[in-house]
Parts: sequence; C-alpha cells; structure tokens
Amino acid sequence: MKLQDRTCARLHTYVQGRTLFLLCWTAYAAAYIGRYNYSAVMGAIISEGVLSLSSAGAISTGYFILYATGQIVSGLISQKISPYTMIFAGLALSGGCNFGMAWLPSGVMPLLWAANGFFQAMVWPPIVRLFAECLPLAQQKKACVNISSTTPVGTLISYGLSAILLSVATWHTVFWGCGIVLLAAAILWLLGTAPLRSLTEIPALMDHEVTRQNCVAEEKRQNPFLVLAYTGLFWLIVPVVLHGALKDGVTSWVPSMLQSNFAVSPAFSAAVSMVLPLVNLSGAFAANWLDRHIFHNELKTAGVLFVVACMTLLALPGAVSCNLPIAVVLLSVTTAAMLGVNTIFINVIPVQLGRDGGAAFLSGALNAITYAGAAAATWGVGAAADFWGWNAVFVLWFLMATAAILPLALCAKRWSGLAAEASERRP
Repeated sequence: MKLQDRTCARLHTYVQGRTLFLLCWTAYAAAYIGRYNYSAVMGAIISEGVLSLSSAGAISTGYFILYATGQIVSGLISQKISPYTMIFAGLALSGGCNFGMAWLPSGVMPLLWAANGFFQAMVWPPIVRLFAECLPLAQQKKACVNISSTTPVGTLISYGLSAILLSVATWHTVFWGCGIVLLAAAILWLLGTAPLRSLTEIPALMDHEVTRQNCVAEEKRQNPFLVLAYTGLFWLIVPVVLHGALKDGVTSWVPSMLQSNFAVSPAFSAAVSMVLPLVNLSGAFAANWLDRHIFHNELKTAGVLFVVACMTLLALPGAVSCNLPIAVVLLSVTTAAMLGVNTIFINVIPVQLGRDGGAAFLSGALNAITYAGAAAATWGVGAAADFWGWNAVFVLWFLMATAAILPLALCAKRWSGLAAEASERRP
C-alpha cells in the first residue's frame, strides 16, 4: 500500500505552533486583499466604460463559481502534496492574476478573475490540513477561532488600500498594489515556513504487508467526509447550506434593506456593511466560549446559535418598522451568530475529524457547500424582495434558521461519540 507522497508530523512546542499560526494568518489575510479589491474598484471600471454593469457582475459570478469548485479540488489535491507548496502557489498565482487585471485587455478579465478564484481556493484547505496535522493539540481550537479574524482585517485592508490607491491613481494601480501584497505574502510564507517544513514534512513509507481489509478501513478513517455519511451525520449538510445562506445572504442585502426601509444614504449603509465584519468576529469567540464552558459539543453550540438567530429574526420586522438602531443591532447579532456557526463547520469540525488525514478535503467540501447556499440566497432574497417585499424576506430568513435546528439536534449525540473517537486517535 502506498500512502500519500508526503505526510505531516506534529509540532511539539508552543513557539513553533504560534509561528505556524501567524504565518497562516498572514497568508489568508493577504488572500482577502486580492479578493475584494475588484469589488472596491468595480464602480471606477464601469464609470470609465471599460465594462458594462452586466459584464462586471458576470466577472464576480465567474470568480465565485471557480472559488467554490476550487475548494473541493484543492481539498483533494492538498491531501496528496505539500500544503506549504500549495499555499505559496495559490498566493503567487493570485498575485499574477491581479497583475494581469491591471495591464491586459478587458476581454480577458472574466478569465483572469475566474482563475483568481481558483487560485485563491488553494490557500484555505491546506491551512486546515496544517492546523489538523501539525499544530500542537493544545493550540488547535484556539487557532481555529482566531483565524476567523482574517475576514474583517483582510476585508478592511482591501477596501482601505483600494480607496487610498484610487484617490491618487487609477484602478489599474489598485490591482498592481494588491498583486505586490500577494507576492510579498508568498515570499514571506516561503521563507518563514522553511524551518517548519523540515520538522513536519516526512517521507511516507511503503507497506506491502497491510491486508486489503485494513486498506479499506484506513481509507475510510482518513476520509472524514465519508465518516460523516457512514455515521449518519450527512444531515449536517442542511445546516451547512442554510448557515451559508444566512451569513452571506443577510450581509449582502443589508445596504439595500436599510436604504429601502429607512431611506438612509448609500454612504451610511456602506459604513454599516464595513462595520459588520468586525462585529461578526464576536460570534466566533462566543461559539468557542459556549462550546468550551457550557455545551462541550460543537453541534449543540451551533444549534444554540441558530436559536439566537431565530429570535433576532423574529423581532426584526417590528424593529424595521420603527427603529433603525435596534434593526442594525438585530442584524449584527444574526450575522455574528452565523459566523460562529461558520467557525464550527468550516474550521473546528474538519480539524477535529482530520487530525490524522482528510481535514483539507472535508473543509474544502463544506466551504463549497456554504458558498452554494450563499449564492442561492443572494439571488433568492432579491427575487423575494421584488415580488413580496422585505417582510417576506424576513420570514424567509427566519424559516431558514428554524430549519437548521432539527438536523443539529438529531446529530448532536452521534457527533459527541465521533469526536471522542477522533480524539482517541490523536497522533
């Protein structure tokens, strides 16, 4: 039986684990800078007549399709090759796509930005694998929570850097600048992880004495996505899809909802949208605290966060009819709760199940499913608002949050046993 070409050993000291986490944090935050810069300059590109509204939107759609597809592909590939090499390649190639957006003709922009989505997807699955297989066990869960801070920090830096460069130059400069940031992050990753690679990457061995039955058992054990199916936890796909629909669906439509219901300025609604990622980060830390100190079960914790979202969404129509600050608070609590759920599904569960293999694939697959839910919700909310008004949207959000609770309740006990079994297999 031939195992994967390279396997990962676990680091043993706190300093080594912290170094690996900080390098992963920097790499993933840099990836956000080369992701949201297009949204920041899209208005300038359209105003110059380089792209039409429809073609600009199609470029974003192409990005998300390739990003979701790339999560699954990268999850599979990163189980077979070095995660260090994969993250470097993802950052460097994404930087190259940003350079291409700056100087190549507009006709190739859709292809370039779609390719950027695929290359960006090469960063997250190998990070999850490194967390699962290389971080000291005592640092794993904290790292899974703290990595969530890359989302608001990377988003704000992307928009801030884009705004600064747009104020002094053209939109081309934004892509040049963000490409340089990505390339610098790739070089930092390559140099910074060199000592860690020698400690964690070891040659796999050939074992010709393993029976066919043991080979099948080993394959199942190292593919946690199959483990979920075999143990009856496949129903978790329902809350995974629904939390993606709420997390990104609510956030995407907050500006339009505020402008429609409160007649606020676009600047105010945009400011709320920029603050939401910072507020949402509290959801990740709240999920970690609830799991460690009260529930000791990730699925029970996720279920409680969905209950919180149900309560806030139930109160939202009344707040929208009379009070802007309360409505903003309720929306903030909803999206924060969903980021907490996201941390559990995309970070914590894959790392726990994949401590000895399979974490990258599981996280990539769940992340792709999350984005599918987000894409469907983004379109569905717009259609519902057009046909039936915003009250219908609030009801739809409430029903989605409610529908996620039952599968979590049914799977919580089984998950407890599966997590305990995974802990017993700690390498």
